[in-house]
Amino acid sequence: MLAVNVRADQRKELAVNATRTLRKIIAGALLSGGVAVAGFGLAAGTAQADSADWGPAKHWCPGESLPATGNHVTDPIHDWDMNRCHTYYYLWPGMGNVSNLIWDGDDPPAKPVGPPAIITSDNCAQILGPFCPRP
Repeated sequence: MLAVNVRADQRKELAVNATRTLRKIIAGALLSGGVAVAGFGLAAGTAQADSADWGPAKHWCPGESLPATGNHVTDPIHDWDMNRCHTYYYLWPGMGNVSNLIWDGDDPPAKPVGPPAIITSDNCAQILGPFCPRP
């Protein structure tokens, strides 16, 4: 009789443990879902200043150190009003409007179009050189 009671107690303990585990899984799923929803809400509010080409905008306000230009001696920031906040982007060299690398403003230029990705018989020698298959 004692063996039957032990088994019943073990089954009850297993059922309680399974219920606790299930509650923890459900709570974790609800919590992570809530965090994800909150993250989407924040991302939707800040995405307006981002550029599809250059990523998220950077911000500078008076009292902060100036953005790095790569070399502040040969490429200093010019035409930068030190009395107001700025929204800026880092671009490829030579594309900036206040330094070689920095575009000041909300509308940076689009990235330039790269070289053709398709190799044809006309451009094969220029791209692959001696490795171009012979006809």
